[in-house]
Amino acid sequence: MEYRRLGKTELQVSALGIGALKYGSVTQETASEIVKAAHQNGINYIDTARGYGESEIRLGHALKKLRLRDRFYLSSKIINRDFKQFQQDFETILSNLQTDYLDILFIHDVSTRENWDKVRSNGILDYVQELRSKGRIRHIGVSTHDCGIGEEIIRTGIFEAAMLAYNPTNLEAEDTLFPLCAAMDLGVIVMKPLGGGVLSEERSRQMGFSVTAEECLKFAMSSPYVSTVIPGLDKAEYLNIALHAVNSYIDMTEENRRAVIAKVDIKVKNYCRGCGYCRPCPQGIPIPDVLKYWNRWEVFGGVDWSQMHRITEEYTKEVPDSGTPDHCISCGACTKKCPFNLPIPKLMEAAAKNLRRY
Repeated sequence: MEYRRLGKTELQVSALGIGALKYGSVTQETASEIVKAAHQNGINYIDTARGYGESEIRLGHALKKLRLRDRFYLSSKIINRDFKQFQQDFETILSNLQTDYLDILFIHDVSTRENWDKVRSNGILDYVQELRSKGRIRHIGVSTHDCGIGEEIIRTGIFEAAMLAYNPTNLEAEDTLFPLCAAMDLGVIVMKPLGGGVLSEERSRQMGFSVTAEECLKFAMSSPYVSTVIPGLDKAEYLNIALHAVNSYIDMTEENRRAVIAKVDIKVKNYCRGCGYCRPCPQGIPIPDVLKYWNRWEVFGGVDWSQMHRITEEYTKEVPDSGTPDHCISCGACTKKCPFNLPIPKLMEAAAKNLRRY
């Protein structure tokens, strides 16, 4: 395993880390097994968030049982903009993770002017700096999906690490925030290296092109700006693919990188990355699941009848009658939370008109 300096934090983090978004959906046994295997293979960084369901709880139990807390750099994120709730969320994080400190606390998804203004004005910045001075957190980070507002945030000098989306379909940070982070000596943690799962062999073929998860992980790791890459590793097979990538990424030449970019052809403009930030829907619609099938339908609808049959079959099995997109009331709660600004109510309307059920 290669270890890289995480900017001014001076932490030496593994080039491959664990993104624990879906750990709340796996058993405690599975979570513990993956954490143990990750440690045995040299991984020393795990990221979770207050908004990831039971993820923190699973990780807390695993790290305590395995006695591995001091062998991992552990980060979590808070998305709440209310000051008192932000404080409560931090205490909950420590309780769930069964630790008395975090290596990095991220202010989560500061991707709009409104969000940044709230963070600046409600005492959160002072609070996280106070936590650092007391040793309850070691370092302060920020995650953002917007390069414009991200530049302003990073230039404040408050933050020590930035969590940024980067993959062959999302290259904006490469020419904007990456060089700025290097100039400000911020460590870069790459989220969404697989585009929410779309950039894998099976899912990419469902979207009308073909690329492998290993290719995309090697792509992200090969950037000289990147300290660590954190794909979602909630299955042993995913961990094995990622480990193979980190052990061979050095073969990714600039020509190889351009080839990967050329292979990726997202034919759907408003494709869902499956991050789940839009949840919960007040109407109970499993929005990421619906959009997964709607995106595939936009590619193959009316063109490939075998694919359309498969989409219909899978959609009927996975999306319950109570959660079909025709239940959408266009309240807009989801659009306010989507980091990619997808027009979700309009997409629900289109999906309701076109997706069929058995």
